[in-house]
Amino acid sequence: MRRADPELLGVIGHPIAHSLSPAIHAAAARAEGRRFAYHAFDVEPAALAAAIGGLVVLGARGVNVTVPHKVAAAALVDRLEPEARATRSVNTITIEDDGTLTGATSDVEGVLTSVRDDLGLEVGGLRVVVVGAGGAARATVYALLQAGAASVGILARDVARAAELARSLGGSVVTAHDDGAAADLVVQATSVGMAGGPDPAGSAVPDWLLDRAGAVLDLVYRPSVTPLLEAARRRGLPAANGLTMLAAQARGSYRRWFGDAPSLSVFVGAAREAAAEG
Repeated sequence: MRRADPELLGVIGHPIAHSLSPAIHAAAARAEGRRFAYHAFDVEPAALAAAIGGLVVLGARGVNVTVPHKVAAAALVDRLEPEARATRSVNTITIEDDGTLTGATSDVEGVLTSVRDDLGLEVGGLRVVVVGAGGAARATVYALLQAGAASVGILARDVARAAELARSLGGSVVTAHDDGAAADLVVQATSVGMAGGPDPAGSAVPDWLLDRAGAVLDLVYRPSVTPLLEAARRRGLPAANGLTMLAAQARGSYRRWFGDAPSLSVFVGAAREAAAEG
């Protein structure tokens, strides 16, 4: 297939105006002296297949996929990397030279990097509760179990989706009736609290769980301090937003598209600078 010149990349989501991905990938391109165009595309769920097909026609190199499309995108590619196949979640699509699509999830490395670098925790032996049952939650549950977490509970408004996630990947379902549950780490993996999202002032983590948490990772990164992080810090808990996770998954995507990538510090630095600029 004929590639766009400059090479075309982007991120597909809905909403997408909050995304820092264009700034992060632009910084990585500058660091390597590489030339490409990276855009944010606001795509409603019904138009996802058409949008991905359009990028193939346009000769794009690939695209990131974010809320709410990660699970749906896994069914639209020709091949899945092992982690994406296991989680049935895709955040990175590579458009091969013959036009076929390879799906991957670099969210797995993103989550583990953030737990280690932001919270100073080793996953092995931790009791974790993941809040959510969408694409980011699926990658998070998989990552934690593969890294040796002692237990992973899944708390979601849709109990049936949480149960399906537990059946397919492992872990157990946590409900509001489990108000004695304790967690060394709570990972919030929904869009609740996200600027521009459906519930920017809310928190998906109930007080009874937060009161029994040892640390909190909120995968939302904009705003930098979400309602959940405010509540965690009032309790004196170690807490981090999703900025490092965003940077680490971006590096994983970049590496898949180009075969190598600048150091993680380039991506983290770009994410922090873009977040500070608002």
